[in-house]
Amino acid sequence: MNDRSAHWKARSIRLLCALGVTVILAALVWHVADRLTSFGSMGTVLLVYTIVIGCYVISRFVLAAFYRVAPDGGPLLSVAVVIPAYNEGVSVRKSIDACFAQDYPAEKFQVICIDDGSTDDTWGHMLAARTHYGDRLRCVSLVQNQGKRAAMAHGVRSTQSEIIVFVDSDSEPLPGGLQKIVRNFAQSKVGAVTGHTLARNADENALTKMQASRYFLSFQLLKAAESVVSAVTCCSGSFSAYRREAVTPLLAKWEHQRFLGTECTYGDDRALTNMVIKSGWRSIYDSASVAKTDVPTAYGPFFRQQLRWKKSWLRESPLLLAHLWKSRPLAFPFMLIATAVGLLSPLVLASSLVIAPVMTGMMPVTYVAGVVLIAIAYGFFHRTLSDDRRWIWAIFGTVFYLAFSGQIFWALAKVRDGKWGTRGA
Repeated sequence: MNDRSAHWKARSIRLLCALGVTVILAALVWHVADRLTSFGSMGTVLLVYTIVIGCYVISRFVLAAFYRVAPDGGPLLSVAVVIPAYNEGVSVRKSIDACFAQDYPAEKFQVICIDDGSTDDTWGHMLAARTHYGDRLRCVSLVQNQGKRAAMAHGVRSTQSEIIVFVDSDSEPLPGGLQKIVRNFAQSKVGAVTGHTLARNADENALTKMQASRYFLSFQLLKAAESVVSAVTCCSGSFSAYRREAVTPLLAKWEHQRFLGTECTYGDDRALTNMVIKSGWRSIYDSASVAKTDVPTAYGPFFRQQLRWKKSWLRESPLLLAHLWKSRPLAFPFMLIATAVGLLSPLVLASSLVIAPVMTGMMPVTYVAGVVLIAIAYGFFHRTLSDDRRWIWAIFGTVFYLAFSGQIFWALAKVRDGKWGTRGA
């Protein structure tokens, strides 16, 4: 097959997938409209959920269709990359090397590594990198473990750069990512930007493949949709940038945030993004600024990670909604729907698959069909934008993530527990 034929084949497949998404969304719109006239024919909870989930899915696709990457241009602002690390070993060196591989003017760029009291050889890898890169790399040891927020805050206070870029110690920004993420700050109201994160170990097993597809959808669909209304609710710790002017006034409050009487030790990225939005700044997504990170390869660490993320979502979502109606009024209804979906999904899952069949003998045909169609829509969306051969895992992953959505209630019970989960207390 010649290049021209291959090009048209690839384009035809994308068009067919896009058409498939359109057909599924049209069916979903019809179903929601039909449910609006059926208040007497189905249970109240199921009816409300059908309308809410339908509006949620439709709104994500519609908003994401309007997403555009920021144009090139604008001044090259001074940048400090802050890498907090705790017991990361050789991974931190990979992150440092990836940052120095960026094509950014040396006089406007520095990297600050904070060793948060590691007990392994992390500090040794930092010092070896310091020997290699010289004064552009600053290494700081906190001696005793103080928590990720303390390490990040120390990094911010160690520089006067206009833009602060946070990179996790197990993540690697791809070449060109730094310059691309910084260009967004040419818009004076932008206070935070999240890049696009890929799973570095995506093809290791079925779990990593599902996570990789979930990452793709979370950024290219969900964060793209949030970016259109200038309210990305979580600028990922893997690779995000903040305007120093937006972060500095919030630093002490964020570093020592408390919730229900306990100090917040997780969800640092979501909490900081929330505070930036509340202060009146815009938070957006840049799909061209790409980083890679490692995802859990075993189910134990994966579920503990998901529990931690759900706890931060439970804590920050009410705080976000409390101010979003005035800080970002256009985004408020979309975030309200997203919150309702997160809370209702496990209830409806249990009701449709267990309670209703046992109590009434009614099989959940409509519910299962709806889940499958939405999962297929996500898979087609993935294939429309990427030919990474993982689109089928977007379908499996949607069902997989829904299956353990009830973990939200365990997260609610453990929301005051500050344990990291994957690293002990």
